[in-house]
Amino acid sequence: MTRRRVLVAHPYIGIVGGGNVVAAWALQALREEFEVILATLGPVDCPALNRNFGTSLRESDFDLRIAPGRYRTLLRVVPTQGALMEIAVTARWARALAAEVRADILLSTHNEMDFGCPGLQYVHYPWAYLPRPDIEMRWFHRIPGVLAAYRGLCQLVSGGSLEGRGRNLSLANSMFVAGKIKEVYGVISEILYPPVPGSFPHVPWQERRSAAVAVGRMHPVKRWEMAVEIVELARSRGLDVGLTLINQPDSIDYGRRIAGMAAGRPWFRLLSGIPRDQLAAEVGRHRYGIHPMEDEHFGIAVAEMVRAGCLPFVHDSGGPVEIVGGRRELRFRTVEEGAAALQSVMEDSALEQRLRDALGHQSKRFSAEAFCESLLRVVRRQCGQESSLV
Repeated sequence: MTRRRVLVAHPYIGIVGGGNVVAAWALQALREEFEVILATLGPVDCPALNRNFGTSLRESDFDLRIAPGRYRTLLRVVPTQGALMEIAVTARWARALAAEVRADILLSTHNEMDFGCPGLQYVHYPWAYLPRPDIEMRWFHRIPGVLAAYRGLCQLVSGGSLEGRGRNLSLANSMFVAGKIKEVYGVISEILYPPVPGSFPHVPWQERRSAAVAVGRMHPVKRWEMAVEIVELARSRGLDVGLTLINQPDSIDYGRRIAGMAAGRPWFRLLSGIPRDQLAAEVGRHRYGIHPMEDEHFGIAVAEMVRAGCLPFVHDSGGPVEIVGGRRELRFRTVEEGAAALQSVMEDSALEQRLRDALGHQSKRFSAEAFCESLLRVVRRQCGQESSLV
């Protein structure tokens, strides 16, 4: 029996970031039942993806189609690097390739793409949504007319339209993002939480560190200084609590600032660029987590904390609120609120246990297995195969 062909479009599949985790696990989920073609802009390092994301991908699992040079030349049309232009070029390449390989299903794992026919798109945050979050704005975006011109150029390069992207079935990484999709396209999305790969050690609560762990890029948008201030305020109230920040290097200047904060605080540990197995072990040895980023689209680091059995305290915005089940006790907007929430839980063992029980049930929603099963179900349905395969 001839396998149906799925064309997966993703600009670059790197070894860090929630979007790349989704792309890698999508390839793994589809490889057994479908013939998978990957439309992309650069090479794919399967061993590196496997080490970082817990996949078991082989080069033979998919037909790698890197865009010809004339497509990548379009990226040099603008003097500054931009993710939207990468999406636009990838969409243009995917449209051309889909006709050549006669794909049955087209799937973007990196936001919206108009394929020229209805397809599937996994949306981390709709690129067509305006206004953009402040955290995405750079200095040149604030020059009058620059942002509009850039977005218009990307639209021209992509060859698609708002209506075309709206005809796709959108898979949203959170209810928060589904709401943004509804505002832009007027359509209802299906919620498909990103995969949190790998296993975490089972460490009894009493053997865990009385500390909060934070995980993510070393970048100002993550607001790690707020995590430090929350723990410092909690400590000033007599709580025995520390902080561990596990980060991937990014902004050098910001990294120096956070390192300076750690230098004068022996209770603040910094771990940078550690391998996946060590990260899982570290997270699993902490009782609490902390995630101060505002309007995080999903927050895969928070889902990792939940899967590891931690109690994460999150900024009261975006996807992380869903990950902690909307629990008011685990949300904050200011340093004072964060310290008060941490204090309330640490001083009330009954509350602490109730929250642990609630998040224990929540954690099952974020496994790689749950992601793969749900994605397969959607693709089968789109192919009209669900009744015979499920």
